[in-house]
Parts: sequence; structure tokens; C-alpha cells
Amino acid sequence: MKMRVENFLLFFLVTTFLICINSFSFGASARGVTNDTLKIGIILDQTGPAANVSVPLTNAIKRYFRYINEQGGINGRKIKIIVEDDRYSIPMAIGAFKKLLFRDKILAMVGPTSSGSTITLLRHIKKEKIPTMAIPPNEKTVLPLKRYVFGVFEVYPNTIKTIIDYMIQDLKPKNPRVAIVYPDNETGKLDLVPAIARLKHYKLKPLTKEVLNPGAIDAAPQVMVMRRSKINNIVLCGFLPQPAGVLLRELKKFNVPASVFGNTAASSEEVMHMAKKAAKKYYAVSPFASWYDNEEGVEFMRKVTLKYAPGTEKPYRGKLYTFGWAIATVLKEGISRSGKKIDGERLVTSVESIKDFDMKGISGLINFSSTNHKGMNSAKVYKAEPESGKFIPVTGWKVTK
Repeated sequence: MKMRVENFLLFFLVTTFLICINSFSFGASARGVTNDTLKIGIILDQTGPAANVSVPLTNAIKRYFRYINEQGGINGRKIKIIVEDDRYSIPMAIGAFKKLLFRDKILAMVGPTSSGSTITLLRHIKKEKIPTMAIPPNEKTVLPLKRYVFGVFEVYPNTIKTIIDYMIQDLKPKNPRVAIVYPDNETGKLDLVPAIARLKHYKLKPLTKEVLNPGAIDAAPQVMVMRRSKINNIVLCGFLPQPAGVLLRELKKFNVPASVFGNTAASSEEVMHMAKKAAKKYYAVSPFASWYDNEEGVEFMRKVTLKYAPGTEKPYRGKLYTFGWAIATVLKEGISRSGKKIDGERLVTSVESIKDFDMKGISGLINFSSTNHKGMNSAKVYKAEPESGKFIPVTGWKVTK
């Protein structure tokens, strides 16, 4: 009898030990996961030339998860956000990545800011198996498929086609004389190719291609070339809001009455903050709603944001704030679907299971799968209304191809 009791106790102790070892092993393998916390890293420009784009985006993510944490978190865990500043620089993005992965041991990542930094880090993201919400909406980030990289966006080639189609098919300009302006960086060059191809579809060729880089404070030389070429339509490729605002001001200053057409990043209200009345003939395409739209998801975004930042309704936040909110919404959904035993692999699989996800007007439907990590395929064209500081939609959600 005594031996039976001893054997039972021995069996119980061994079983308990094995369960504890397995639990410890799971905890050790689940990077960025503790009993009560999930760590999310953000690598975005906070003080460099793209800060006016990425600081609002960062704030949107932080406020969204602050609200989620106050509601009890996700599956019993709070989200800890760790922000690193890459200053729109490849070396700083690499340093931030190493710090977040090896010191902070994050579960998932948002960023980095630029196309160059993202492309440089792709092989490291794959090696470290870190689920990543990419920021630059260019094809190389998600095509061909990268298992650990997701895009809560539509890619530049598709949106640039949408805005050029609108320029030609909807506005029907007489004798269009087109110029392209782009930054001399990875994003600008990637956006330039499909823009030229789409113009060629309409038997048009840019009469001039001008370079204007992020951080530029003067566009007079570029504007003078376009003035001499009698340009009446200008397509912006891979532009940030700041140089777009500079260009619009210079066009007005030198009395060049051209219509200007911007892509996703240049669709943000910060352009109008800078350009004011000079934005009167400015159009832009975006897969995201405006801060002031009357949609359920947008109203929720405003309510939560103003709870934490009261009195900041105006000047209106730009669509890049909405972009950040969209990323946080999708990331939260993926984490929720992963359950309590979350790790990087489960998170990837969970995000891949998101189909026809209703963003309540923040954007069009979101769709991912094991063969598609580009979540969006729709966008709207907007026209600037400098008097109100708003972008007015001139189309509904258009399917991008």
C-alpha cells in the first residue's frame, strides 16, 4: 500500500514537472509574450524629414491600443508599444530593428518608414520570423509574397493608375501637357514607372520629369522648367505631404495654373495646412478615409482620439493618421484571433484568416490569405477644398487593379 502511494506521488510529481517544463518552453519560445503583456515595436520617423507623416501615424496606433488596454486588453493581455525613431534613415532603421528584436524581444513590428529601409530589412524580418505591418505602399514590400510582411494599404502602382485615370477620364483635359515630379529615392523611382506606363496607355508622354526631394524648401527651379514647357497637369510620384505643399505654393507664386495629382502619402491634409489657397486645383488618391468623414469607424476614431487629446479637432488630422488607425485595427483583429497561446507564427496565420473585414468606413474591405498579404484593393479620389481645409471625395471606393 505504501509503495502504491509512493508510486502515485512520484507519477504526480513527474507529470507536474513535465507540464511546467512545457509551459516554460512555450513561454520562452513566444517572443514578446508574457502572462499579461504583448510587446509591439514601432520603427517610424519621429524627428526627421518624414516626421510630419509618421508622428501622426504613430500617435494613432498608440491611442488605439491605449483605448484597447483600458477595455481590458486582448485575451487578457495588455499591449505595450515601444517606439523607435529611424529619422527616415536606413542605418537608424537597422539599429532600431536590432534593439527591438534582441533587447526588447517584441512579438510584432510596425514600420520602418521608408521603402529603402523596409527593403533592406526584408531578409532580417524573414530570418527572425517577426510579423511586420509595412508602411511604404510599394509592391516590393508585399509582392512576391513575404510570409511575415503584411500591407494594410493598396500599392502605389495601383493607386497611381487610379488618379491618372481620373485625370484623363473624368476631368477630360483639353490638350493635356503633363509633367511628373518625384523624389530621387526608392519610393519615387518605383512610383515613376507605373505613372509613365499609365500615361502611355493614354498616348501621353511626360514633357518633363522633375526631382523634388523630402525636406525641400524651394521648388522654383522645377516650377520654372514646367512653366516654360506650358505644363497644365502635374503628377506627383512617391511624394510626402511636405514637398507637395512646397510645390503647390511655388506654382501659385509663379502663376502656373496647372492641376496637380498626388498619390497616397500626398493625400494627407498636411498638404493643405502648408499650401492653403495654393491647393485649389489639387487632387489626390487614398485608400483611407478623412478624419472628418461621417462613417461609423471614423466617428469612433475621432471619439477615442479626442478623449486622449481634447481640444485638438482642428487643424484636421490627415489621412496618415487614419492609416495608423487602420493598421492598429487589423493588428488587434489578428491578435484577437490568435487566442491565448499567441506567438509570431499564430499571429501570421490569424492575420491571413482575415477576409471581407468591415473597417466601418475607415477604408474599404480588408482581405488577406496565405497567398496574399496586400490587404486592400480600393481607393477614393479626393479634391482639396482650401476654404474648409478638407479633402472632398469626388469618387466612391474604386476598385484598384
